[in-house]
Amino acid sequence: MISLILSIISGLFSAAGKLFEFMYAQKLVDAGKTAQQLEDFKGQVDAAKKAVLLREKARRAAELDPAGVMSDDEFVRPDDK
Repeated sequence: MISLILSIISGLFSAAGKLFEFMYAQKLVDAGKTAQQLEDFKGQVDAAKKAVLLREKARRAAELDPAGVMSDDEFVRPDDK
């Protein structure tokens, strides 16, 4: 009778241990996804910062030389040649 109770308790602890392992693994997966999203957002923020800096540079250049806005910057479409 005691061995039956001990085996039932042992089984419950084993099941609880497996459940906690599963939950821990899920948390690791979620943490990995969050870390990847953070890296993606950092890349997007860096690209946005770069775009803002280039836009400001173009605005300053246009203010300093308004006639130079239409100057050749070597970026022409192939069908415009």
